[in-house]
Amino acid sequence: MIRGYIAQSADGFVADKDGGVGFLDAYQGVDYGYEPFMAEIDTVVMGRATYDQIVGFDVGWPYAGKRGVVVTSSPLETVLGDVRAWSRPLSELADDLAQNTGDTWIVGGPKLQAAFIELGALERLDLFVMPVLLGAGVPLFASDKGAVPMELAQSKSFDNGVIQLEYRLAAKSA
Repeated sequence: MIRGYIAQSADGFVADKDGGVGFLDAYQGVDYGYEPFMAEIDTVVMGRATYDQIVGFDVGWPYAGKRGVVVTSSPLETVLGDVRAWSRPLSELADDLAQNTGDTWIVGGPKLQAAFIELGALERLDLFVMPVLLGAGVPLFASDKGAVPMELAQSKSFDNGVIQLEYRLAAKSA
């Protein structure tokens, strides 16, 4: 299963106008189910900007035991853990990931998650709505491809005002 797991402000932004995610700091220290989620994941897929940010943290590969795929058009200068670069079409990556026995997490950026949604490859989206209004920033999903129906599988609220929405996405028909 190919999954998204992402947080946004109540007004639909995943980062502030400068690209920062400091607004999430106020919501640290709560168990949002990350450990059980990660126990189901065997592959993480991310864009180059997210990967380079991880390399810049200088802490090594944060997804121990997980295969990593970096969507990029240029070679990786630094390779952390079991990571490989992917420069072929995303549709081929989606097909490759569908052959996995474990789940795949599309990490980080909303553009990559939106691309998997447009392919009809993202099957589940865990969306965390944080109780803060940013007013401007990086939108969750900006697409001109039209409406994408989702089915709410479950929701959960936390004492700090965070809401988790688990959606199932229907695969696009060929």
